[in-house]
Amino acid sequence: MLTTKERGLLINIINHCKKINGKINDLEKEQYDKNEDVVQIICFNLLQIGELTKHLEPSFISKYNRIPWRQIKGMRDKIAHGYGTIDMERVWYTAHEEIIPLQKYCESILNDNDDASSL
Repeated sequence: MLTTKERGLLINIINHCKKINGKINDLEKEQYDKNEDVVQIICFNLLQIGELTKHLEPSFISKYNRIPWRQIKGMRDKIAHGYGTIDMERVWYTAHEEIIPLQKYCESILNDNDDASSL
């Protein structure tokens, strides 16, 4: 059974995934490259997802290990602190290829724990 905190974190992660998906849905790479507003929206939501994952307990991460939680936190740090430059190709790939699986996995965790009614 999920704690109230875990449930809330997962719901927030899902909501940020949906925001990213809403911005990249039907968006071509060339459009992404030319639209700084979209890039900033995606980066902000990736940063938020990473921040939320930092609050997941080690026991949760160990149990639900099909997602690279550590790398998600690392991407948050790179976006937040810059570390020189942000790899915009990696941001595009993450938003385009990895956000939907993350969203679906978080939804499945909620569903498996009978928390789907809160979505």
